[in-house]
Amino acid sequence: MEGMTFERVRAFLDRTYAARKWLLSLDVLAAAPPIVSALQEHGASSCFCIGGSRGTGPLPDPAYAMGAVDLGIVAGDIMSGIRLSLAALADLSPEIVAQVDAFDPTGEARVLGTIFDDGRDVAQRKKFGARPGAWQLLEDKTVIDDLWDRAGVARAPARVVPASEIELVAAGAAVDRGEGTVWSGDSSEGFNGGATYVRWVRSSAEAQEAAAFFARHCQRVRVMSFLEGIPCSIHGFVFADYVVALRPCEMVVLRKPGGSRFHYARAASFWDPSPGDRDEMRTAARRVGEHLRTSLGYRGAFTIDGVMSRDGFLPTELNPRLGAALMVMTRGVPLSMLLLNAAIVEGVEVDFDPRELETELLAHMDAHRAGGGTAIVAQAPPETRSASLSWTRDRFEVSEGDDADAKAHFGSSPAGGYVMVDLVPERTAVGPSVAPRIAAALACLDAHWQLGLGALVPAKDVRRQATG
Repeated sequence: MEGMTFERVRAFLDRTYAARKWLLSLDVLAAAPPIVSALQEHGASSCFCIGGSRGTGPLPDPAYAMGAVDLGIVAGDIMSGIRLSLAALADLSPEIVAQVDAFDPTGEARVLGTIFDDGRDVAQRKKFGARPGAWQLLEDKTVIDDLWDRAGVARAPARVVPASEIELVAAGAAVDRGEGTVWSGDSSEGFNGGATYVRWVRSSAEAQEAAAFFARHCQRVRVMSFLEGIPCSIHGFVFADYVVALRPCEMVVLRKPGGSRFHYARAASFWDPSPGDRDEMRTAARRVGEHLRTSLGYRGAFTIDGVMSRDGFLPTELNPRLGAALMVMTRGVPLSMLLLNAAIVEGVEVDFDPRELETELLAHMDAHRAGGGTAIVAQAPPETRSASLSWTRDRFEVSEGDDADAKAHFGSSPAGGYVMVDLVPERTAVGPSVAPRIAAALACLDAHWQLGLGALVPAKDVRRQATG
Protein backbone atom coordinates (compact mmCIF):
# COMPACT_ATOMS: atom_id res chain seq x y z
CA MET A 1 0.00 0.00 0.00
CA GLU A 2 1.27 3.46 -0.87
CA GLY A 3 2.78 5.32 2.13
CA MET A 4 1.33 8.54 3.47
CA THR A 5 4.50 10.49 2.67
CA PHE A 6 4.49 9.20 -0.90
CA GLU A 7 0.96 10.61 -1.16
CA ARG A 8 2.12 13.99 0.19
CA VAL A 9 5.04 14.08 -2.25
CA ARG A 10 2.72 13.23 -5.12
CA ALA A 11 0.47 16.15 -4.11
CA PHE A 12 3.60 18.35 -4.01
CA LEU A 13 4.48 17.26 -7.55
CA ASP A 14 0.90 17.91 -8.67
CA ARG A 15 1.21 21.53 -7.51
CA THR A 16 4.62 21.89 -9.13
CA TYR A 17 4.00 20.41 -12.57
CA ALA A 18 0.26 20.76 -13.27
CA ALA A 19 -1.31 23.01 -15.89
CA ARG A 20 1.94 23.81 -17.70
CA LYS A 21 3.58 22.76 -20.94
CA TRP A 22 6.91 20.97 -20.63
CA LEU A 23 9.75 20.55 -23.12
CA LEU A 24 11.83 17.39 -22.59
CA SER A 25 15.47 17.76 -23.60
CA LEU A 26 17.09 14.31 -23.63
CA ASP A 27 20.08 12.47 -25.02
CA VAL A 28 17.82 9.65 -26.29
CA LEU A 29 14.10 9.78 -27.02
CA ALA A 30 13.60 6.27 -25.65
CA ALA A 31 14.19 7.72 -22.17
CA ALA A 32 11.11 9.94 -22.50
CA PRO A 33 8.11 7.62 -21.88
CA PRO A 34 8.38 7.34 -18.06
CA ILE A 35 8.94 11.09 -17.74
CA VAL A 36 6.03 11.84 -20.05
CA SER A 37 3.81 9.46 -18.08
CA ALA A 38 4.79 11.13 -14.81
CA LEU A 39 4.05 14.59 -16.19
CA GLN A 40 0.68 13.40 -17.40
CA GLU A 41 -0.12 11.88 -13.99
CA HIS A 42 0.71 15.16 -12.29
CA GLY A 43 -1.53 17.23 -14.50
CA ALA A 44 0.88 18.80 -16.98
CA SER A 45 -1.10 20.08 -19.95
CA SER A 46 1.17 18.59 -22.64
CA CYS A 47 4.81 18.06 -23.55
CA PHE A 48 7.20 18.11 -26.48
CA CYS A 49 10.24 15.80 -26.65
CA ILE A 50 13.60 16.37 -28.32
CA GLY A 51 16.39 13.77 -28.18
CA GLY A 52 19.92 13.60 -29.45
CA SER A 53 19.09 10.19 -30.92
CA ARG A 54 16.24 7.72 -30.87
CA GLY A 55 17.73 5.06 -28.59
CA THR A 56 16.34 1.58 -27.84
CA GLY A 57 12.74 1.20 -26.72
CA PRO A 58 9.29 2.68 -27.35
CA LEU A 59 8.64 6.38 -27.87
CA PRO A 60 6.11 8.51 -25.96
CA ASP A 61 2.41 8.31 -26.73
CA PRO A 62 1.85 10.94 -29.47
CA ALA A 63 -1.66 11.60 -28.14
CA TYR A 64 -0.08 13.43 -25.20
CA ALA A 65 3.51 14.14 -26.28
CA MET A 66 2.86 16.60 -29.08
CA GLY A 67 6.24 16.08 -30.74
CA ALA A 68 9.21 13.70 -30.72
CA VAL A 69 12.22 15.10 -32.57
CA ASP A 70 15.33 12.97 -33.19
CA LEU A 71 18.44 15.10 -33.81
CA GLY A 72 20.32 12.15 -35.31
CA ILE A 73 23.45 12.38 -33.15
CA VAL A 74 26.12 9.77 -33.93
CA ALA A 75 29.22 9.42 -31.73
CA GLY A 76 32.21 7.21 -31.11
CA ASP A 77 31.18 6.39 -27.54
CA ILE A 78 28.34 7.06 -25.10
CA MET A 79 30.05 9.98 -23.32
CA SER A 80 30.75 11.73 -26.62
CA GLY A 81 27.13 11.09 -27.57
CA ILE A 82 25.94 12.76 -24.35
CA ARG A 83 28.16 15.81 -24.85
CA LEU A 84 27.21 16.14 -28.52
CA SER A 85 23.53 15.82 -27.60
CA LEU A 86 23.77 18.54 -24.95
CA ALA A 87 25.51 20.84 -27.43
CA ALA A 88 22.95 20.15 -30.17
CA LEU A 89 20.01 20.68 -27.79
CA ALA A 90 21.43 24.06 -26.80
CA ASP A 91 21.78 25.09 -30.46
CA LEU A 92 18.69 23.84 -32.27
CA SER A 93 18.09 24.58 -35.92
CA PRO A 94 15.56 27.30 -36.81
CA GLU A 95 13.25 24.58 -38.15
CA ILE A 96 13.13 22.73 -34.83
CA VAL A 97 12.80 25.97 -32.86
CA ALA A 98 9.80 26.77 -35.07
CA GLN A 99 8.23 23.43 -34.09
CA VAL A 100 8.77 24.23 -30.41
CA ASP A 101 7.30 27.70 -30.90
CA ALA A 102 4.24 26.19 -32.55
CA PHE A 103 3.84 23.91 -29.52
CA ASP A 104 4.45 26.79 -27.08
CA PRO A 105 3.62 30.09 -28.82
CA THR A 106 3.72 32.13 -25.59
CA GLY A 107 7.19 30.87 -24.58
CA GLU A 108 5.99 29.82 -21.13
CA ALA A 109 7.00 26.15 -21.30
CA ARG A 110 9.81 25.02 -19.00
CA VAL A 111 12.50 22.53 -19.93
CA LEU A 112 13.36 19.28 -18.17
CA GLY A 113 16.76 17.79 -18.93
CA THR A 114 18.48 14.49 -18.18
CA ILE A 115 20.21 13.46 -14.96
CA PHE A 116 23.55 14.85 -16.24
CA ASP A 117 22.14 18.04 -17.79
CA ASP A 118 24.39 21.11 -17.88
CA GLY A 119 21.60 23.69 -17.51
CA ARG A 120 21.78 25.44 -20.87
CA ASP A 121 18.59 26.90 -22.34
CA VAL A 122 16.76 25.00 -25.07
CA ALA A 123 14.89 26.95 -27.76
CA GLN A 124 15.24 30.10 -25.59
CA ARG A 125 13.43 28.40 -22.71
CA LYS A 126 14.88 27.96 -19.24
CA LYS A 127 15.74 24.66 -17.62
CA PHE A 128 13.72 23.73 -14.54
CA GLY A 129 16.02 22.40 -11.83
CA ALA A 130 19.23 23.52 -13.54
CA ARG A 131 22.32 22.86 -11.42
CA PRO A 132 24.67 25.79 -10.70
CA GLY A 133 28.09 25.54 -12.30
CA ALA A 134 29.82 25.20 -8.91
CA TRP A 135 27.89 21.99 -8.26
CA GLN A 136 28.68 20.56 -11.68
CA LEU A 137 32.42 21.09 -11.15
CA LEU A 138 32.38 18.41 -8.44
CA GLU A 139 31.82 15.81 -11.18
CA ASP A 140 35.52 16.19 -12.04
CA LYS A 141 37.34 13.11 -10.70
CA THR A 142 40.49 15.12 -9.93
CA VAL A 143 39.00 17.61 -7.44
CA ILE A 144 37.14 15.35 -5.06
CA ASP A 145 39.76 14.20 -2.52
CA ASP A 146 39.72 17.54 -0.74
CA LEU A 147 35.95 17.23 -0.31
CA TRP A 148 36.27 13.74 1.26
CA ASP A 149 38.80 15.15 3.71
CA ARG A 150 36.70 18.17 4.65
CA ALA A 151 33.57 16.01 5.05
CA GLY A 152 35.40 13.50 7.25
CA VAL A 153 35.11 10.52 4.89
CA ALA A 154 37.95 8.00 4.79
CA ARG A 155 39.55 7.48 1.37
CA ALA A 156 42.42 5.68 -0.32
CA PRO A 157 45.69 7.56 -0.97
CA ALA A 158 45.75 9.34 -4.32
CA ARG A 159 47.71 11.94 -6.24
CA VAL A 160 46.58 14.42 -8.89
CA VAL A 161 49.23 15.18 -11.50
CA PRO A 162 49.51 16.67 -15.01
CA ALA A 163 48.67 14.29 -17.86
CA SER A 164 52.27 13.44 -18.72
CA GLU A 165 53.71 9.95 -18.69
CA ILE A 166 56.63 10.79 -16.40
CA GLU A 167 54.44 12.29 -13.70
CA LEU A 168 51.74 9.66 -14.03
CA VAL A 169 54.20 6.79 -13.67
CA ALA A 170 55.85 8.45 -10.66
CA ALA A 171 52.47 8.99 -8.98
CA GLY A 172 51.54 5.37 -9.67
CA ALA A 173 54.74 4.10 -8.06
CA ALA A 174 54.00 6.20 -4.97
CA VAL A 175 50.50 4.84 -4.32
CA ASP A 176 50.58 1.30 -5.78
CA ARG A 177 49.80 -1.29 -3.10
CA GLY A 178 50.73 -4.24 -5.31
CA GLU A 179 47.63 -4.58 -7.53
CA GLY A 180 48.26 -1.66 -9.87
CA THR A 181 46.76 1.82 -9.91
CA VAL A 182 43.62 3.41 -11.34
CA TRP A 183 43.99 6.57 -13.41
CA SER A 184 40.95 8.86 -13.78
CA GLY A 185 40.93 11.83 -16.14
CA ASP A 186 39.56 15.29 -15.46
CA SER A 187 36.63 17.01 -17.17
CA SER A 188 38.62 19.06 -19.67
CA GLU A 189 36.35 17.81 -22.46
CA GLY A 190 33.19 18.05 -20.37
CA PHE A 191 31.09 15.50 -18.55
CA ASN A 192 32.48 11.98 -18.53
CA GLY A 193 31.39 8.83 -16.77
CA GLY A 194 30.76 5.14 -17.34
CA ALA A 195 34.50 4.44 -16.81
CA THR A 196 35.27 6.03 -20.20
CA TYR A 197 38.18 8.06 -18.81
CA VAL A 198 39.39 5.42 -16.33
CA ARG A 199 42.27 2.96 -16.74
CA TRP A 200 43.63 0.17 -14.52
CA VAL A 201 47.40 0.32 -14.97
CA ARG A 202 49.54 -2.69 -14.02
CA SER A 203 52.43 -2.66 -16.51
CA SER A 204 54.72 -0.26 -18.32
CA ALA A 205 52.90 -0.99 -21.59
CA GLU A 206 49.53 -0.14 -20.02
CA ALA A 207 51.05 3.00 -18.47
CA GLN A 208 52.37 4.14 -21.84
CA GLU A 209 49.03 3.51 -23.55
CA ALA A 210 47.02 5.20 -20.80
CA ALA A 211 49.35 8.20 -20.65
CA ALA A 212 48.97 8.74 -24.39
CA PHE A 213 45.18 8.62 -24.05
CA PHE A 214 45.06 11.12 -21.19
CA ALA A 215 47.51 13.48 -22.90
CA ARG A 216 45.04 13.73 -25.79
CA HIS A 217 41.93 14.27 -23.66
CA CYS A 218 42.82 15.70 -20.24
CA GLN A 219 45.01 18.20 -18.43
CA ARG A 220 45.12 16.44 -15.06
CA VAL A 221 44.72 12.86 -13.89
CA ARG A 222 43.95 11.37 -10.48
CA VAL A 223 46.12 8.35 -9.67
CA MET A 224 44.87 6.03 -6.92
CA SER A 225 45.79 2.56 -5.75
CA PHE A 226 43.57 -0.13 -7.25
CA LEU A 227 40.92 -1.33 -4.80
CA GLU A 228 39.77 -4.90 -5.19
CA GLY A 229 36.16 -5.34 -4.13
CA ILE A 230 32.57 -4.66 -5.15
CA PRO A 231 32.06 -1.34 -6.97
CA CYS A 232 29.08 0.32 -5.32
CA SER A 233 27.36 3.62 -4.67
CA ILE A 234 25.32 5.38 -2.02
CA HIS A 235 22.76 8.08 -2.76
CA GLY A 236 21.98 11.12 -0.68
CA PHE A 237 19.27 13.74 -1.10
CA VAL A 238 19.87 17.19 0.35
CA PHE A 239 16.90 19.15 1.68
CA ALA A 240 16.96 22.48 3.50
CA ASP A 241 17.07 20.88 6.95
CA TYR A 242 17.90 17.20 6.41
CA VAL A 243 20.05 14.87 4.32
CA VAL A 244 18.24 11.71 3.23
CA ALA A 245 20.65 8.76 3.09
CA LEU A 246 19.45 5.81 1.02
CA ARG A 247 20.72 2.23 0.67
CA PRO A 248 23.86 0.93 -1.07
CA CYS A 249 23.63 -0.22 -4.67
CA GLU A 250 26.04 -2.39 -6.64
CA MET A 251 27.67 -0.78 -9.67
CA VAL A 252 28.26 -3.59 -12.15
CA VAL A 253 31.77 -2.81 -13.36
CA LEU A 254 33.41 -5.70 -15.19
CA ARG A 255 37.05 -6.18 -16.19
CA LYS A 256 38.41 -6.92 -19.66
CA PRO A 257 41.23 -9.50 -19.40
CA GLY A 258 44.44 -8.39 -21.07
CA GLY A 259 43.52 -4.71 -21.08
CA SER A 260 43.39 -1.65 -18.85
CA ARG A 261 39.79 -0.62 -19.48
CA PHE A 262 36.74 -1.36 -17.37
CA HIS A 263 33.30 -2.23 -18.70
CA TYR A 264 30.62 -0.24 -16.89
CA ALA A 265 27.46 -2.36 -17.16
CA ARG A 266 24.88 -0.37 -15.15
CA ALA A 267 23.65 -0.99 -11.59
CA ALA A 268 21.71 -3.54 -9.56
CA SER A 269 20.24 -3.51 -6.05
CA PHE A 270 20.28 -7.25 -5.23
CA TRP A 271 23.65 -7.04 -3.45
CA ASP A 272 23.65 -6.37 0.29
CA PRO A 273 26.76 -5.42 2.25
CA SER A 274 26.91 -6.25 5.95
CA PRO A 275 24.70 -4.11 8.24
CA GLY A 276 27.80 -2.37 9.60
CA ASP A 277 29.11 -1.55 6.11
CA ARG A 278 25.68 -0.33 5.07
CA ASP A 279 25.62 2.03 8.06
CA GLU A 280 29.12 3.23 7.20
CA MET A 281 28.06 4.11 3.65
CA ARG A 282 24.93 5.91 4.83
CA THR A 283 27.00 7.89 7.36
CA ALA A 284 29.35 8.93 4.57
CA ALA A 285 26.37 10.13 2.52
CA ARG A 286 25.08 12.23 5.42
CA ARG A 287 28.48 13.81 6.03
CA VAL A 288 28.97 14.65 2.37
CA GLY A 289 25.42 15.99 2.04
CA GLU A 290 25.82 18.23 5.07
CA HIS A 291 29.11 19.53 3.72
CA LEU A 292 27.61 20.22 0.28
CA ARG A 293 24.71 22.11 1.82
CA THR A 294 26.81 24.29 4.13
CA SER A 295 29.62 24.98 1.64
CA LEU A 296 27.67 25.34 -1.63
CA GLY A 297 24.00 25.68 -0.70
CA TYR A 298 23.49 22.33 -2.43
CA ARG A 299 20.03 20.85 -2.89
CA GLY A 300 18.81 17.60 -4.40
CA ALA A 301 20.36 14.23 -5.11
CA PHE A 302 24.00 13.21 -5.23
CA THR A 303 25.86 9.91 -5.47
CA ILE A 304 29.09 8.70 -3.90
CA ASP A 305 30.67 5.96 -5.98
CA GLY A 306 33.32 3.75 -4.47
CA VAL A 307 34.45 0.22 -3.69
CA MET A 308 33.55 -2.12 -0.85
CA SER A 309 37.17 -3.14 -0.31
CA ARG A 310 38.87 -5.37 2.22
CA ASP A 311 39.04 -2.31 4.47
CA GLY A 312 35.41 -1.32 4.03
CA PHE A 313 33.86 1.31 1.77
CA LEU A 314 36.26 3.77 0.15
CA PRO A 315 34.92 6.48 -2.20
CA THR A 316 36.26 7.12 -5.69
CA GLU A 317 34.05 9.89 -7.11
CA LEU A 318 31.10 12.16 -6.46
CA ASN A 319 28.21 12.62 -8.90
CA PRO A 320 26.48 15.90 -7.97
CA ARG A 321 23.18 14.82 -9.53
CA LEU A 322 20.78 11.92 -9.78
CA GLY A 323 22.62 8.69 -10.53
CA ALA A 324 21.56 5.78 -12.66
CA ALA A 325 21.53 3.56 -9.57
CA LEU A 326 18.75 5.60 -7.97
CA MET A 327 16.54 5.06 -11.00
CA VAL A 328 17.14 1.31 -10.61
CA MET A 329 16.47 1.25 -6.87
CA THR A 330 13.23 3.24 -7.12
CA ARG A 331 11.54 1.13 -9.78
CA GLY A 332 7.96 0.69 -8.68
CA VAL A 333 8.04 3.70 -6.33
CA PRO A 334 4.92 5.77 -7.08
CA LEU A 335 7.07 8.88 -7.53
CA SER A 336 9.22 10.27 -10.31
CA MET A 337 12.61 10.89 -8.72
CA LEU A 338 13.62 13.02 -11.71
CA LEU A 339 10.62 15.34 -11.22
CA LEU A 340 11.14 15.45 -7.46
CA ASN A 341 14.84 16.21 -7.80
CA ALA A 342 14.27 18.99 -10.33
CA ALA A 343 11.76 20.66 -7.99
CA ILE A 344 14.14 20.47 -5.02
CA VAL A 345 17.07 21.85 -7.04
CA GLU A 346 14.79 24.62 -8.34
CA GLY A 347 14.07 25.61 -4.74
CA VAL A 348 10.36 24.79 -4.58
CA GLU A 349 9.40 24.77 -0.91
CA VAL A 350 8.40 21.31 0.31
CA ASP A 351 5.46 20.58 2.59
CA PHE A 352 6.40 17.02 3.55
CA ASP A 353 8.93 15.59 6.03
CA PRO A 354 12.12 14.34 4.31
CA ARG A 355 12.72 11.98 7.25
CA GLU A 356 9.46 10.20 6.58
CA LEU A 357 10.25 10.10 2.86
CA GLU A 358 13.58 8.45 3.69
CA THR A 359 11.84 5.79 5.78
CA GLU A 360 9.35 4.93 3.02
CA LEU A 361 12.00 4.92 0.28
CA LEU A 362 14.27 2.62 2.28
CA ALA A 363 11.42 0.22 2.98
CA HIS A 364 10.55 0.07 -0.73
CA MET A 365 14.16 -0.32 -1.87
CA ASP A 366 14.85 -3.15 0.56
CA ALA A 367 11.66 -4.98 -0.43
CA HIS A 368 11.91 -4.49 -4.21
CA ARG A 369 15.17 -5.33 -5.97
CA ALA A 370 16.07 -4.67 -9.60
CA GLY A 371 18.91 -4.25 -12.04
CA GLY A 372 20.90 -5.71 -14.86
CA GLY A 373 23.63 -4.87 -17.33
CA THR A 374 24.37 -3.15 -20.62
CA ALA A 375 26.95 -3.10 -23.37
CA ILE A 376 27.74 -0.93 -26.38
CA VAL A 377 28.87 -2.75 -29.51
CA ALA A 378 30.04 -1.61 -32.92
CA GLN A 379 26.96 -2.36 -35.01
CA ALA A 380 23.27 -1.89 -34.27
CA PRO A 381 20.76 -4.40 -35.65
CA PRO A 382 18.30 -3.31 -38.36
CA GLU A 383 15.52 -3.56 -35.77
CA THR A 384 15.38 -4.25 -32.05
CA ARG A 385 15.84 -7.90 -31.06
CA SER A 386 14.77 -9.58 -27.82
CA ALA A 387 15.70 -12.77 -26.00
CA SER A 388 14.82 -14.66 -22.83
CA LEU A 389 17.62 -16.20 -20.79
CA SER A 390 17.52 -19.12 -18.36
CA TRP A 391 20.11 -19.81 -15.67
CA THR A 392 21.34 -23.40 -15.95
CA ARG A 393 24.41 -24.91 -14.29
CA ASP A 394 26.10 -21.57 -13.53
CA ARG A 395 25.55 -20.16 -17.01
CA PHE A 396 22.83 -18.50 -19.06
CA GLU A 397 21.21 -20.06 -22.10
CA VAL A 398 18.76 -18.53 -24.55
CA SER A 399 15.34 -20.05 -23.89
CA GLU A 400 11.84 -20.02 -25.33
CA GLY A 401 9.91 -20.53 -22.09
CA ASP A 402 8.01 -18.03 -19.98
CA ASP A 403 10.04 -18.73 -16.82
CA ALA A 404 13.06 -16.65 -17.85
CA ASP A 405 15.72 -15.59 -15.32
CA ALA A 406 16.65 -12.56 -17.44
CA LYS A 407 15.28 -10.58 -20.37
CA ALA A 408 17.50 -9.01 -23.03
CA HIS A 409 17.10 -6.46 -25.83
CA PHE A 410 19.47 -5.42 -28.61
CA GLY A 411 18.85 -2.10 -30.31
CA SER A 412 20.58 1.17 -31.19
CA SER A 413 22.41 4.00 -29.45
CA PRO A 414 24.34 7.09 -30.65
CA ALA A 415 27.54 5.01 -30.44
CA GLY A 416 26.33 1.83 -32.19
CA GLY A 417 24.46 -1.20 -30.92
CA TYR A 418 22.98 -1.19 -27.41
CA VAL A 419 22.53 -4.41 -25.44
CA MET A 420 20.40 -4.36 -22.29
CA VAL A 421 19.82 -7.21 -19.82
CA ASP A 422 17.35 -7.08 -16.93
CA LEU A 423 17.47 -9.75 -14.23
CA VAL A 424 14.04 -11.07 -13.21
CA PRO A 425 13.74 -10.07 -9.52
CA GLU A 426 11.71 -13.09 -8.47
CA ARG A 427 14.40 -15.41 -9.82
CA THR A 428 17.50 -13.56 -8.59
CA ALA A 429 19.06 -14.14 -5.17
CA VAL A 430 19.32 -11.22 -2.75
CA GLY A 431 22.62 -10.73 -0.94
CA PRO A 432 25.50 -11.76 -3.24
CA SER A 433 26.92 -9.62 -6.02
CA VAL A 434 25.11 -10.11 -9.33
CA ALA A 435 28.13 -9.11 -11.41
CA PRO A 436 28.92 -12.79 -12.17
CA ARG A 437 25.38 -13.25 -13.53
CA ILE A 438 25.62 -10.09 -15.63
CA ALA A 439 28.97 -11.22 -17.05
CA ALA A 440 27.42 -14.63 -17.83
CA ALA A 441 24.38 -13.04 -19.46
CA LEU A 442 26.53 -10.81 -21.69
CA ALA A 443 28.69 -13.83 -22.62
CA CYS A 444 25.55 -15.74 -23.63
CA LEU A 445 24.29 -12.84 -25.74
CA ASP A 446 27.75 -12.30 -27.22
CA ALA A 447 27.57 -15.81 -28.66
CA HIS A 448 23.88 -15.62 -29.58
CA TRP A 449 23.99 -12.27 -31.42
CA GLN A 450 27.69 -12.28 -32.44
CA LEU A 451 28.35 -9.03 -30.61
CA GLY A 452 32.15 -9.14 -30.46
CA LEU A 453 32.24 -8.29 -26.74
CA GLY A 454 34.86 -10.80 -25.65
CA ALA A 455 35.42 -12.01 -22.10
CA LEU A 456 34.24 -9.90 -19.14
CA VAL A 457 35.23 -10.72 -15.56
CA PRO A 458 33.40 -9.66 -12.37
CA ALA A 459 35.00 -8.06 -9.32
CA LYS A 460 35.83 -10.16 -6.27
CA ASP A 461 33.83 -9.75 -3.06
CA VAL A 462 36.93 -9.61 -0.86
CA ARG A 463 35.11 -7.88 1.99
CA ARG A 464 32.64 -10.74 2.37
CA GLN A 465 35.50 -13.24 2.21
CA ALA A 466 37.51 -11.33 4.82
CA THR A 467 34.67 -10.87 7.30
CA GLY A 468 32.96 -14.23 6.75
